[in-house]
Amino acid sequence: MAPAIPSIAAVSSQKVERLLTLLQVLLDAPTPLTAQEIRARVPGYSGDAVAFRRAFERDKVELADILGHPVRPEPIPGVDPPVDGYRVRPEEAYLRDLGLSTEERRALAVAASAVRLAGIDPGRGVAKLGVGTGGQPVAAAPTELPAGEAVVALFQAVAERRTAEFTYRAVPRTVHPLRLRFTKGRWYLTAFDTGRGAERQFRLDRFESAVRTGPREGFAPRPVVADDVLDEPWAMGDGPMREVRVRVDADRAEAAQRAAPRAGATEADDGTVVLTMGVRNVAALGSFVLGYVEAAEVLSPADVRDEVVERLTALVGRPPTGDGGAR
Repeated sequence: MAPAIPSIAAVSSQKVERLLTLLQVLLDAPTPLTAQEIRARVPGYSGDAVAFRRAFERDKVELADILGHPVRPEPIPGVDPPVDGYRVRPEEAYLRDLGLSTEERRALAVAASAVRLAGIDPGRGVAKLGVGTGGQPVAAAPTELPAGEAVVALFQAVAERRTAEFTYRAVPRTVHPLRLRFTKGRWYLTAFDTGRGAERQFRLDRFESAVRTGPREGFAPRPVVADDVLDEPWAMGDGPMREVRVRVDADRAEAAQRAAPRAGATEADDGTVVLTMGVRNVAALGSFVLGYVEAAEVLSPADVRDEVVERLTALVGRPPTGDGGAR
């Protein structure tokens, strides 16, 4: 597989050649090279020591951006007095072999060209796969998903199996991040909440602090909840899970079952359906019921029914019907 290569946009061909040569020289070095050795092996550097040092420092910054980590000096063994040198270890420039076929690597390259995180160039990762799109069509204007600092930090925590800390609903949380998902215009985190001893879902736009990642030590893999819970916001939150029964008229029953795939469904002879739903968030349940207007009604438990009636009454600005139904 080929090492990561820089973009050639807005830089001279001489600089591109020098950077490529520098990267290859540092990759081929079995031991760290001194700055003088690098200067001798890489064409294009100035003969003036000060000009060389400035150019070399700029090139190290560029390589660090390409590789995703600094090119740090390290002591050259067996030299007294100590002298620092530089090299790039292969594991820092190559991805481990993922066992992908050529077609699979090309498919990843095409996918990366179509969807990307805002402000994050997928080119480095694609280059490390050692294959292009193979002539496959790519998106002229890639779809960008919003990616703030929290998204980047949590992706790192998931990939590196680190803990994460943040404030959510005015409560400090320490979690083991398990999965990030973008759905319906928002990012959601599935994580094991150590304070509650259970998995929880978190909306990133409701974080009340920056995300701080912790050490890798102490991370214990745990089962991940089904993805479709993110499509059922009434099941999300910190409250206890309660069993709620919702009746839906026959003409809307199929749509309601699709909208609540985890709910149990009991169909009556007239085609109406009673959904048995796990609910933590009554406000979100109210939004679900409101979406079916007159065709849906909370049956039980009574306190949840009353709360939904109260919420919907306040929303539509009229008193409840005489039978007290949440319809």
